[in-house]
Amino acid sequence: MNSSIDSERAASCRPRVRLQARGEPESTPLAASARRLRKIEPAVLAFVIATISFFAPGNAQEERKTKVPGLDKITSGPSRQAFSGTVQSLDLKRKLLNVNTVQGGNTEVFPVTKGVRVALANGAKIKLTELTPGATVIVYYEQSGDRRKVKEIIVLAAAPAGAKKPENPS
Repeated sequence: MNSSIDSERAASCRPRVRLQARGEPESTPLAASARRLRKIEPAVLAFVIATISFFAPGNAQEERKTKVPGLDKITSGPSRQAFSGTVQSLDLKRKLLNVNTVQGGNTEVFPVTKGVRVALANGAKIKLTELTPGATVIVYYEQSGDRRKVKEIIVLAAAPAGAKKPENPS
């Protein structure tokens, strides 16, 4: 008796499946919906694949990164640099300092202002007008884009005894 009750319970818990012979129309609305969905499904799938492939870049294609003009001047801050050499000339009227490299092959021009700190190697401050041609210096400056701003000039060695005074063209 116990086994018959178990078989009845098992039969009642199983979903009832309606078997249908071929060619016989299904009468439930759910079956009709499923039939329509099977017809639409390939079209929807094709549409989704086409949409994804249209908007997604292919693996063989590279995304072009366009360079915005002037962006590096805006985003990159000034970089502190140093240049060592001998003073070739100092033009206070035009506010320019010409420094020749130690090897003598290259001359760099630096804009100088009244606020530039000028000091000897031992730390003693001197005036900008005391720089003489022939003095060995290190020029510390900030490079921002194509502009230079001199921050500090350190005099390592004074000019030889027969050196000229700074040029002041009239």
